[in-house]
Amino acid sequence: MSFKIPLALAVALLALVVLPGSELLVSRGVVHRGVTFLGTDLGGRPPAAARAAVEARGRALLETPVTVTAGAQASALVPREAGVRLDVEATERAVWQWGRKGSWLGRIRDRLALWRAPVAVAPVLDLDGAVWQATVDDLALRFERLPRDARLTLTPAGPKAVAAETGLVIDREVLARSLLTALETGRATIPLPLREVPPRITTADAQRALRMARTAFSAPITLGYQEHRFTLTPQQLSRMAEVNPGGLASGLPLIFDTPQGRDTLEALLRPLERPAVDAVIVPTPSGKGFTVEPSRPGTRVEWDAVFAGLARAALDPTRRYVAVATAPAYPKLTTEDAEQLGVRREIAAFTTYFSPSNQARVHNIQQVAALLDGTVVRPGEVFSFNTTVGPRTKAAGYDEAPVIRDGVLTPGVGGGICQVSTTLFNAVFFAGLPVLERKPHSFYIDHYPVGRDATVSYGTTDFKFKNDSNVVLLVSARADERSVTVSLAAPSWDRVVTYQTTPFYDIVEPRSSAEKPRRLRDPSLPPGTSSALEAGVSGRSVEVKRTVSAGDGRVLFKDAFFSRYEPKDYIIRVGG
Repeated sequence: MSFKIPLALAVALLALVVLPGSELLVSRGVVHRGVTFLGTDLGGRPPAAARAAVEARGRALLETPVTVTAGAQASALVPREAGVRLDVEATERAVWQWGRKGSWLGRIRDRLALWRAPVAVAPVLDLDGAVWQATVDDLALRFERLPRDARLTLTPAGPKAVAAETGLVIDREVLARSLLTALETGRATIPLPLREVPPRITTADAQRALRMARTAFSAPITLGYQEHRFTLTPQQLSRMAEVNPGGLASGLPLIFDTPQGRDTLEALLRPLERPAVDAVIVPTPSGKGFTVEPSRPGTRVEWDAVFAGLARAALDPTRRYVAVATAPAYPKLTTEDAEQLGVRREIAAFTTYFSPSNQARVHNIQQVAALLDGTVVRPGEVFSFNTTVGPRTKAAGYDEAPVIRDGVLTPGVGGGICQVSTTLFNAVFFAGLPVLERKPHSFYIDHYPVGRDATVSYGTTDFKFKNDSNVVLLVSARADERSVTVSLAAPSWDRVVTYQTTPFYDIVEPRSSAEKPRRLRDPSLPPGTSSALEAGVSGRSVEVKRTVSAGDGRVLFKDAFFSRYEPKDYIIRVGG
């Protein structure tokens, strides 16, 4: 019995055997025929020649601008300058392996495909994160638009509403993918991916707040305390008020706790207050004893409650009345405390230093030190920095100075307060007192002790410690133009502190550099201006371990303070 094979099948079988075999012999040691890279045929080239061609075509690709468009605007990006890099080895490997990887049948299939039509190998690309970040920062300065919240303005003619504006922000991940895809596929133009950022406060919010504000200045408001009555005219209310951006949407568009509001109400309500009198320790003429002039309690106005009541009453056309709340004012140093502290010694003190060049920051440090000075912490009590110092606002007398926000130094009211909290933390640390709450700064500040800084923010981040002894503690603080010192004193003390600080670890360098810094828009700067370069700081971790012992060597407790500092970018701020 014999079989006849159709001619077409015979030819196909012959091709499967002969063509791949002959092609294999021809392509031994060279790139398979039909393999191209960016329009250049690499078939028949040995590895060195193929690599040279890949490098040459890659250089040309990365020097060819890609146009980024946004509406009628356009910007040309040179890929190499934008941080795009060609992975030459990975690209060369992809060129070489075409038709040489996979199963035997798969390799035959790929080689047959090369006989039918050439195959283009795409470049293997990646991005230098720091350079790309700086490139997109420059695009952002051209194309992004900050959202503008709707707001109220107070004018001599009355309050007015200003409409909101929607912002635009670049989708950085989409832009990176689009650019790499364009380079791989040969596209010369890509759209800039912009997404809208809605304002927090809408125009409708401002219009609603405008109606409320007109009510606020429509009639006088009376303040009452027992038989006393005080009147605020619409003109006074208008001068006291400031717009409360955060309250437009929630129905409290105005605040009266402003510097002008404080001045007006303190002058009006001063007769109601009677300050507390601290006890005074008076040494005897012989120096061998002391007497105590007794303390006296006083009365204070509950200012927060008064201003909150005023903001509510201003929006009520039917009830234009605020009851003035008062509370006892207690002396910092009572007679009993003074009798214990008449004989005292310093148990710990610490000093930190700062530049006198920023007078706003110096003023804030001195103000906080004055509030802290003379504070008494009784046995078993928990000291809270925020409770003792109070809110840091312009109305409370604080100036605008740099604060840390979102990993960068940003102008804010109350900058410099953390200098005092850090100094206090170190005095508490060396006194051997238990720390209940402490948070490090978001990035490392080299003029603070390593791993022994303490940041605070009213309402969110506090510094707390406990007086776990059976004696009264006295906190003293003083600040001059260059330094602040905090000391703790007690009638007696018997604690010894030892500690160890680990080397820095988990070092993370900033993604930006002095040559390619972040360029961030800063609306507080005039348009067309820019700040000096803000140096970057490496991220790092460190741990401080403390042992507190009694004088006889008994260990009272051990604790540890872990600090993780994030990397801080090199930054230039651009006005506008």
